[in-house]
Amino acid sequence: MATYQEFIQQNEDRDGVRFSWNLWPSSRLEATRLVVPVSCLFTPLKERPDLPPVQYEPVLCSRANCKAVLNPLCQVDYRAKIWACNFCFQRNPFPPSYAGISDVNQPAELMPQFSTIEYIVQRGPPNPLIFLYVVDTCLEEEDLQALKESLQMSLSLLPPNALVGLITFGRMVQVHELSCEGIAKSYVFRGTKELSSKQIQEMLGLTNPSASGPQGRPAAPQDPAVTCRFLQPVHKVDMNLTDLLGELQRDPWPVPQGKRPLRSTGIALSIAVGLLEVITVT
Repeated sequence: MATYQEFIQQNEDRDGVRFSWNLWPSSRLEATRLVVPVSCLFTPLKERPDLPPVQYEPVLCSRANCKAVLNPLCQVDYRAKIWACNFCFQRNPFPPSYAGISDVNQPAELMPQFSTIEYIVQRGPPNPLIFLYVVDTCLEEEDLQALKESLQMSLSLLPPNALVGLITFGRMVQVHELSCEGIAKSYVFRGTKELSSKQIQEMLGLTNPSASGPQGRPAAPQDPAVTCRFLQPVHKVDMNLTDLLGELQRDPWPVPQGKRPLRSTGIALSIAVGLLEVITVT
């Protein structure tokens, strides 16, 4: 019988996901005392030879502010053809195509060994896909060179109409403009200062100061063309971005002997979220 540690490792290998904690906090007070917040590292495009992508639409929770996907942790009533969302506990009917479902005739998304599934949907996304690269430059020269080559190769694998952006970070964070041909331009943020999404958007010039919302709400986003300074269709900037990646250097800040480099990982991710929030609104 596998130990709990072996069970966790098997799930990590299967799903390509590693959490900061293997147990959820049992109370809100316990959650506030966590030194490291509950989070996970996810491996995009992880190869699963045992599970080819399924050729149908995912079944979503009907609650408007949930929309979780049917999964093996949901409670299922096979007689009534109803399933309960394991996130919000909303009870949902199965679609007509699931009329033949039973405890011995389950779709792949309810099987425990298929806790990660890729769907091939028939309808295309309403907006272009967005790939925002957030690159750590606190690496050894050999590792950084390998990373740059991998990123450059990945550009050729993206859909031609996908939007792509670049943020690099070491002790400082740089948000790179991609609309400037022949000129490398970036916005630099201190890695020790936490900023709200509104502050980040204002510093990047992504909000219209004259169009502030009612009762202190965030200012209205600017025209999407402004945001395109940081996110461009990959077919337009692939050469420019390839050159930019090739010119990346190690973080120049000195590292004391026996110490790790100071990384602004949290601030870099906050800036990335702030940028993406504007895109989803516009």
